[in-house]
Amino acid sequence: MWIQVASNLQAKLANATDAERAWLAEYLNFDNQKAHFTGGPSKYRMFNVFASAFPAGFLPMVEKAAADAGFKVQRLDTRKAPAVFDSTADLAWLRDDQLEAVETVVAKARGILWMPTGSGKTEVAVGLVLALPCLWLFMVHRTNLVDQAAERYERRTGLRAGRIGEGQWDVPADASFVCATFQTMAQGLDKKDPRVLALLSSARGLVIDECHTLPAASFYRVAMSTENAYFRVGLSGTPLARGDRRSQLAVAALGPILYRVKTSTLVDAGILSKGTIHLVEVPQRFDLPTWQGVYGAAVVRSAPRNRAIIACARRTEKPAVVFVKEIAHGKLLEKALLKAGIPTGFVWGTHSNDYRKTRVRDLVAGRVDVLVCSVVFQEGIDIPELRSVVVGSGGKSVIAALQRIGRGMRRTDGKTTFDVWDIADKGCGCTTPEKHTGCKWLEAHTAQRVRAYRLEGHTIVREAALLSGLTSA
Repeated sequence: MWIQVASNLQAKLANATDAERAWLAEYLNFDNQKAHFTGGPSKYRMFNVFASAFPAGFLPMVEKAAADAGFKVQRLDTRKAPAVFDSTADLAWLRDDQLEAVETVVAKARGILWMPTGSGKTEVAVGLVLALPCLWLFMVHRTNLVDQAAERYERRTGLRAGRIGEGQWDVPADASFVCATFQTMAQGLDKKDPRVLALLSSARGLVIDECHTLPAASFYRVAMSTENAYFRVGLSGTPLARGDRRSQLAVAALGPILYRVKTSTLVDAGILSKGTIHLVEVPQRFDLPTWQGVYGAAVVRSAPRNRAIIACARRTEKPAVVFVKEIAHGKLLEKALLKAGIPTGFVWGTHSNDYRKTRVRDLVAGRVDVLVCSVVFQEGIDIPELRSVVVGSGGKSVIAALQRIGRGMRRTDGKTTFDVWDIADKGCGCTTPEKHTGCKWLEAHTAQRVRAYRLEGHTIVREAALLSGLTSA
């Protein structure tokens, strides 16, 4: 079959037999594993049979799979790269693994860099701008990440970066690196804002930070509006870990995994702190008909479970962060921790960036020992001094599990290890087929988090011997 790279966004089947066309249409169908719960389509059909086209990010996968299936593939690509490698660029400040990531993008032009939290993904993005000089658009999903990335670029290069988000539009005329939030760009697309349309059209390089968020409908639409972005790169420590297979949309917009550096590799190299996961088992019995009901009773309002969280926070090294999912749970724990004599603050999503920064400074300076926080701190918060994390939120998300513990992985002088205390929810001991719904859900979610920890190579310690002391503390 002949496949033409029609643009940076689309590949087109130029010539194929009926059998090849049928194979391609089937290969680019993905099951929606959450369709039963969300009411969405049962499959994501990524091959447009009318246009004989598919997202260009899939092309390397299609070529390999077609060859494995016995089909010969000829790629037709007349595009020209907007930039070539600048051999004079100063990249000496990059570590070997970071430089390898940059060199891989230079060679392949598009794809996902699988790098754990604390590995310096933004440094790689800056290296790409220097190595391939053109206009790069750096997309993020949280406003605080705009300033973080822009400041990193400015420190490394001495040049001004563009900043877009939360009402701010500051883009120097000669900017080579523009950081923007998906939300602002999506709103601009809806309103046909000429500034947004011009920037999306002008970008020749695209970097998606935390690209596991890209499958969100509005984010994907923004990414697929950068028609002239020849270089397309995703950064994430958990790029394909979504449970609904929508991770394939990140591949569609960017390309497949190009490069991976494992957490264990960076720990062995002395770049990241070695993590120990302490699983504190709390058995409970709940037989409620919905997960929301079970979560409220067994997690948010559970007295034994919240006592275990408080005991973990008391026991662990400070400064520490306690993660929760719901504001009500955070407020309850903040009050309980203060009552237990532990200086504590609480930060959630509606707090401003300035307030969040203030509370982080309080934590680092020792004015509070523990900061209870919602998902707003799972990504993009840099607290190298953090000594431990307490996971009070439960849940089954692999992405959330690894993002949370990533907050403590940054290594500093005197800090080579960190501790994570995870409340490992257990049922009452019932067995199938009569297993209580709540027991089944709680245990399944814990098992998924533990599996994520194991896959990343973290040491796991079950604290069963401490259970009675923790839950009665």
